[in-house]
Amino acid sequence: LMASQYVNRLEIPTVLDRAQGDLHAQGNPHIQTDPRNLTIVARVIAQRLQQIDATNAAIYQQGLIAFETRWSAAIAVWQRQGASLRGKKVVLHHKSWVYLNHWLGLVEVATLESKPGVLPSAAHLNELLAQLQATPAALIIRTPYQDAKPSDWLSKRTGIPNAALPFTVGGDPDATDLYSLFDATLSILVDKMGPKSE
Repeated sequence: LMASQYVNRLEIPTVLDRAQGDLHAQGNPHIQTDPRNLTIVARVIAQRLQQIDATNAAIYQQGLIAFETRWSAAIAVWQRQGASLRGKKVVLHHKSWVYLNHWLGLVEVATLESKPGVLPSAAHLNELLAQLQATPAALIIRTPYQDAKPSDWLSKRTGIPNAALPFTVGGDPDATDLYSLFDATLSILVDKMGPKSE
């Protein structure tokens, strides 16, 4: 079961060329950063489990209904929390947050990587410095496993805050399950870019 094939994938390249960096032929794989995608994935998993284990199909269906009820209520809360973020400009370390941006209406204005998968270079960071001094962004975003030095360097020189978002369950101490993953993500984003930060 390839969960990502069931959601609307973003950034599907029209031409595959390794000179353009680490492109994914089937589109950006980081579908888990939009909680609406996880509803689709849950349905697909439940359906597959019902096929594999028909004897317990009703149990899988009940579990899906319970998950969807709780999950859709949580999504509504997160969307209300994130409403003030719509239209905010962000810089990404890597294209890890495309689905999150799409969901919350964040506007990607640059990436620290000049091409996907290519480590940030001094030359590229200096280009970004000039760009962001002219037209600032609200936040620089990375994952906890990406080197903080490039975002710290750019943040120090531009005054733009930077943050590591959990990215996945276990991505930080607060992200212990799917619910707390998005609770932590929204908390960080609102703290760094919400109405109080302006």
